[in-house]
Amino acid sequence: MPKRNNTVLKLSHFLYDSRCIETAVREFSDSVEVAVTKDRDATEVSIMDDSDGNILSEFANYVLFLTIQSR
Repeated sequence: MPKRNNTVLKLSHFLYDSRCIETAVREFSDSVEVAVTKDRDATEVSIMDDSDGNILSEFANYVLFLTIQSR
């Protein structure tokens, strides 16, 4: 049975657009389990997956890409 990985990423709203975070969560939730906690200054994203890859970095890069495109 593959190892279940749970990783957490805190994304500052100063750098990352919250709408872009929501878009990425919707798109990534097809392949991994995603939980979101929001506060005024940041969104915390918890990703649970079975892969040995670096899904957290891929998620953060995608949100950054979407944020740059939106500006």
